[in-house]
Amino acid sequence: MSDELGWREVNVALNGMGYFRRRGLRGADGERQPSATDTTLLDAVIRLEPDAVLVCLSANDIRFLPDRAHDVRAAIDRDHRRLAEGLPGRPVLVMTYFPTHDLTERAALVQEWITSSAARWGHTYVEGFRTATADRPDLLCDDGVHPNDAGHRALADAVLPACRALGLVRLPATR
Repeated sequence: MSDELGWREVNVALNGMGYFRRRGLRGADGERQPSATDTTLLDAVIRLEPDAVLVCLSANDIRFLPDRAHDVRAAIDRDHRRLAEGLPGRPVLVMTYFPTHDLTERAALVQEWITSSAARWGHTYVEGFRTATADRPDLLCDDGVHPNDAGHRALADAVLPACRALGLVRLPATR
């Protein structure tokens, strides 16, 4: 997608990361711990002064509900607030990813928190992204969760119209 739009992509995500999961300091096992307050990755994004930000976090936080629901919700709002305040006037596209149309109660709650926070902070939520690979085993890897190459194409096709609608095409490679 970045190539199609003429973008230079910088990905700051970690495998298995969520708004809350793997966002804090490293624990004794070397893995990043959950955090509703650590802004290290957000600060890095803001320092890059991007022309646009695409955020797709969701499913990795489900495991923390209901026990840490308050922390997950706070982390979602922390990210959206920091992006709005740190990159005023820059487009932020927010997406969620679940491999199925039918969301569990916990997944639906995370989905609601993400969409309402995105709206509160003036970000564009891209609904079609959530359902682009849902219930399509042909678009998923053998694990039944992560998209394969065709699935990534379907996800790109779902977000490209929103990018184009916001005029996010052929942006300068550097600021």
